[in-house]
Amino acid sequence: MAKKAQTQTGSRAIRAVFADAKRLAEDDKLPPDPDPNEARDGILPGRWHGAPHDAMPPHCPVRIIGRDADGVVYAVTATNDFRAVEKWDMPSLVDLFAPQGNYMMWAWPGFGEVKVTDPDTMEEKKKLVVKRVERDKVMMCLKQEAARKPLFDPARQRRGRGGWRDKHDRFIWHSGGWLWSSTGGPNAKLERARPGEHEGFLYTRQPLALEPWAEHVTAEESPALRILQDMRTWNWQRSFLDPILLLGWIGTAIMGGALKARPVVFTTGGAGVGKSTLHELLKIALEGMVTCSVNTTAAGIYQRAKYDSLPFMIDELESKSGSTRAESVIELARVAYTGGDISRGGADHEATSFTAQQSFLFSAINAPPMNAQDKTRMAMLNLARLDKKNGIGRKVVVSAETDGRMMLRQVLDGWADFNKRLLPNYWEALAAQGLDARAIDTFGTLLASAELLVGPEALEEMGLPVTDHTHLGEMIAAATAIERTENLDNWHKCLDILFQSQIEAWRDGVKPTIGGVCERLRSNAPYPDGLTAIDARERLQLVNLSIVPAGKVRPEMGPCLAVPADGPMLKRIFADTEFLSGVWYSALKQAPANIVLRAEGGHQKVKINGSTKHCLLVDLEAFDAYAQALA
Repeated sequence: MAKKAQTQTGSRAIRAVFADAKRLAEDDKLPPDPDPNEARDGILPGRWHGAPHDAMPPHCPVRIIGRDADGVVYAVTATNDFRAVEKWDMPSLVDLFAPQGNYMMWAWPGFGEVKVTDPDTMEEKKKLVVKRVERDKVMMCLKQEAARKPLFDPARQRRGRGGWRDKHDRFIWHSGGWLWSSTGGPNAKLERARPGEHEGFLYTRQPLALEPWAEHVTAEESPALRILQDMRTWNWQRSFLDPILLLGWIGTAIMGGALKARPVVFTTGGAGVGKSTLHELLKIALEGMVTCSVNTTAAGIYQRAKYDSLPFMIDELESKSGSTRAESVIELARVAYTGGDISRGGADHEATSFTAQQSFLFSAINAPPMNAQDKTRMAMLNLARLDKKNGIGRKVVVSAETDGRMMLRQVLDGWADFNKRLLPNYWEALAAQGLDARAIDTFGTLLASAELLVGPEALEEMGLPVTDHTHLGEMIAAATAIERTENLDNWHKCLDILFQSQIEAWRDGVKPTIGGVCERLRSNAPYPDGLTAIDARERLQLVNLSIVPAGKVRPEMGPCLAVPADGPMLKRIFADTEFLSGVWYSALKQAPANIVLRAEGGHQKVKINGSTKHCLLVDLEAFDAYAQALA
């Protein structure tokens, strides 16, 4: 019997609401900014140690971060905003110090005389008071402070909103106004601090994103349990696995930049499968942190993302003739999977750079064409049409005010357990079944995230034996076998293209494939079913290839396909692929040494069409055994 989902209620929920109200009241308080003529901590205007520019004034509300090689100064304003200062006029200085303008006048005062009346003698006297700011002194002080700091690179050292990991493997959530962390465990306490410099990274104030729930949330009272039960009502291809993977994506979307690998999820299905309703559920569950787009571009995404690690959901990512929009968006998701640098030129010929560390979810009727390097980073979730009783007019049950905040609190409190126990457990279970590191990073991270949110009992009720590592690994390996076998290694894809290519000019009017010729050679059958080495060589030389007969390289070795680095027909075969212009030669060198030989005899001079060429030798029997093992 499925566990009934329930949300946190009662006194703990009341305490959480009260804590929110108390924090808001505290946050609204502005720091004092007394008259610039008054002494501060006993220090008269402009008389602080190091004035006016040999040191920074005490308790300065503006913090200088550093400068870059071009002399641009980076600062954090009095309101905790990030600024790149190139002009030192009064509007720029006021922007830095507002609303602490009196401090700037106190620190770098420009004095002037005013007439005052002595209350005792009623005589009129002249008195020096602060009337303005010595702008040049402010500029000199701030620029000198920047010169004393290390060079600063905002593309690498600045962090925006979302989830991050510090150097001690603690999870940090940047909500825009605060940095949040947790002491961890069931008795965890939230800790928060104003954005600032932390372990070599700069966190600055941003527009408000989601803030965590004020009370600890158990798996039994997590809204994720209700969301998972709702997700199960869709018609998934793998009903015992796909809803769990999608729930896991919600958790990884929150973790964002804290993860070493950010799995991509791609949902596909035709009309009537409920993709739009599913997107609505996810959008509301992640309200306040996710960006949802339709028909967007990669440029639109990274201009919106900037330094944040908040997730993106892209609907209708269809491949259209003559457009590379979908391919460029998928390329961006691939870069963000492990956190890569993105650099784009601007109209002013200045490059804009940032590190992509966002989680992506895509949706389409048909997924666009993708390379293996893209597919291995994805969990493909296929949907079938819903029954009318479930698919017409259905409404999702999600609370935007509480659900995302509660799941964020679960991630904050459970990060250490996720990182130190859950991830290693799934790694061990999947590695035992022969899954490669990329597949484990993708599926293992999603499964560990789902267990963090709803606990092992809910996954067991779904039919996933999380407590039995052997059985669990076997089920995941079997369920993901087809999509993993579709992801050929680079060298394998190159060889596959070669074998599927036709030999265009054959005098008998038949156009066999290169792979077909190699297979007939290996069959050892008499003609016409089989071919001799001489017959195969005669056919393959039409496409600039050749055959080294069995026993020629080593006595025990079968026939080898000889592939040169050049040849007009080979160039034509690979012309519309990523292996064009001789790239096929370097790609084949990436194969295992027993398939594309690299020991003695691996590079051999072979005569092709009267010309002697250095060729790579592909052991046809070794390759066939390798391909059979993958099937």
